[in-house]
Amino acid sequence: EKTRGITMKSSAITLHHSYRKEDYFINLIDSPGHVDFNGEVSTAVRLCDGALLVVDVVEGVCPQTVTVLQQAWSECIKPCLVLNKCDRLITEMKLTPEEAYTHLQRVLEQINSKVGELHSSTVMEKENLVYSKARAEEPDEEGDEQYYNWGSGLDLEANDDSHLYFSPERGNVVFASAQDGWAFRIENFAALYQRKMGIRAGVLQKTLWGDYYLNMKAKQISKGAYEKRKKYRLRLCVDTTA
Repeated sequence: EKTRGITMKSSAITLHHSYRKEDYFINLIDSPGHVDFNGEVSTAVRLCDGALLVVDVVEGVCPQTVTVLQQAWSECIKPCLVLNKCDRLITEMKLTPEEAYTHLQRVLEQINSKVGELHSSTVMEKENLVYSKARAEEPDEEGDEQYYNWGSGLDLEANDDSHLYFSPERGNVVFASAQDGWAFRIENFAALYQRKMGIRAGVLQKTLWGDYYLNMKAKQISKGAYEKRKKYRLRLCVDTTA
């Protein structure tokens, strides 16, 4: 593994974590990310209650990323997304804070598009099952043609899937650099800038990512950052990290 620089076998470790004056022991399984060791991932997913989906922000979404996401979906595990190697955006790609934000947003959209595909396929499978049962209970008269009614049963619009997607303001996205040993979520910087900017942490957590900008004259956060080309959003986080 050291020679090839990749994980080849799953390894487990027990971690101690204190949260709100309570102690927890977390059993963490590190599974390989290479496509040749997909069996190790399948076994680890079946043993876990949760998962961390680690994605290289420079390489973006790879075929194995989609495979792991499908395995977690099939086992009804809701993963937390870890955007790793964020330091390379600054040290290697030499991106500005605004360019780094755009790049991270693009990677996040690619991952969420795969989640949307998984949700669509699941809804269609359920719809097909409902339709098959209905046809079995009410067979058509002889000679009549069979038509599929897309407006019956389940449909994509009726199924709210917003909670399935990865979104920094929801707290299910972590920005990290494993090599440098740091990681943060939006809420960490919301707490950091709460006193400095005089804005509640809850408001900052919802607006540090998205189409928002800081209106210094009105001392408030406004929408329309893209239209007005305002630089706020995650720039605070990227500037501090850099």
